[in-house]
Amino acid sequence: MSVFASMWEMLGVSGLIPRVSAPAVLCTVALAAAAAVTAMTLTIRFGALPGRRPVRRVAPNSFRVFGQVNIGQSVAVVAAILILGRLDLWLYVPAAVCMIVGLHFLPLAWSFAQPQYWWTGALLMALALTASLTLAGGVDAAHVRVLLGFGAAAVLWATALHVARHG
Repeated sequence: MSVFASMWEMLGVSGLIPRVSAPAVLCTVALAAAAAVTAMTLTIRFGALPGRRPVRRVAPNSFRVFGQVNIGQSVAVVAAILILGRLDLWLYVPAAVCMIVGLHFLPLAWSFAQPQYWWTGALLMALALTASLTLAGGVDAAHVRVLLGFGAAAVLWATALHVARHG
């Protein structure tokens, strides 16, 4: 999850680049890299807690569901890109991808007995909706990329840390 969070963070950084000077961009990229390394370090550091961990009853077909959900997610992302591109709505692609990623967490929450995935999915979908509405309202696309990118990264890092700490 940290890898995908870092990808969303790059989207957020891309919204900052046209607005600031080169040294500020380098500083922002350095801070973003430091945040990514810190998040991954915390996830690794606190991932293996001593003591008993709760036993989760995952669905017997959970890995099949995982594969099906991820294939469906991939197909949906490609379809969204093709449709939005055909309609010349390229600015909405990140929000559409975020919505699809959020939706993909819902069946995984049940299949892997990870209730925090319900919140992950809901928060990502709320971010996607917010991004779409702000774009439709005339807010600059760069500002929306900052909101969406850093927001999705924060949600995914928080989920990764929670899963690492609580199983």
